[in-house]
Amino acid sequence: MIKINLLPQEYRKKERTSFKVFGSLLLSLIVVCASFVYFGHVYLNEFKVIEAKRISKEEKLKNLEVWAKRDDALVAERKEYEKRSKTIQKIANSRLLWTKTLDQFVDITFNEGNTERHWVWFSNMSANTGSGRRGPSMTLAAKVATGQFSRQANYLDDLKNDKEFFKDFLSINAPGGRVVTNEKKEPQAAISFKLDLRMKPSSAWSKNQKKKK
Repeated sequence: MIKINLLPQEYRKKERTSFKVFGSLLLSLIVVCASFVYFGHVYLNEFKVIEAKRISKEEKLKNLEVWAKRDDALVAERKEYEKRSKTIQKIANSRLLWTKTLDQFVDITFNEGNTERHWVWFSNMSANTGSGRRGPSMTLAAKVATGQFSRQANYLDDLKNDKEFFKDFLSINAPGGRVVTNEKKEPQAAISFKLDLRMKPSSAWSKNQKKKK
C-alpha cells in the first residue's frame, strides 16, 4: 500500500541520518585524522634526522675546508723549502772550502820539512774572485831557496800533481823568474818569481762535488 504525505513541507518530519552511516562517517574521519597525525609524526622525525645529517655534513665540510687550507699551506711551504734547499745546495757546491785548500797548499809547500826537494816562502799574496766563466785566481810573490830552476820546477810539479789539491785549479804558471843573491842572508841565492794559480769556474767545482757523491 502506498502512503502519500499531504502535509506541507514545514510540517513534515525530518528524516534522521542512519546510525550506521553516521558511524561510518565518524570512523572515516578518525582514520583520516589519525593518518594525518601519523604522517606528520613520521615526517617531522624524518625531517629532524635529515636536518641533523645535513648539519653534521656541513660541520665535516667546514672542518675539511680548514684542513684543506692547512694542507695547501703545507704544500706551498714544502715547495718553498725545497726551492731554498736546492738554492743552498747549489751555493754550497759552488763554493770552495778555502780552509782545506789553503791547508793542503801549506802542506805541499812545507813538504814535511824536507828542504832537499824545494824550500819555498812567500812575501805577499793577492786574490781575484773572478766572474762568470772566469774562475778565481791567486798570485803569490814567492822565492825558492836555490839558484837552480830545477827546485822551482819540483815545487810547481808537486802542486800540480797533487790531485786532491789541484782538482779545482785550471792552470799554474811555468817555471821562471830571476835569481837574486844576498850574502847577508841564508840561503844567499834564491829564485824570485810570481806563483800564479788560476782556478776553474764555480760550475766546475759543482761537478767535482757531484762526482764525490
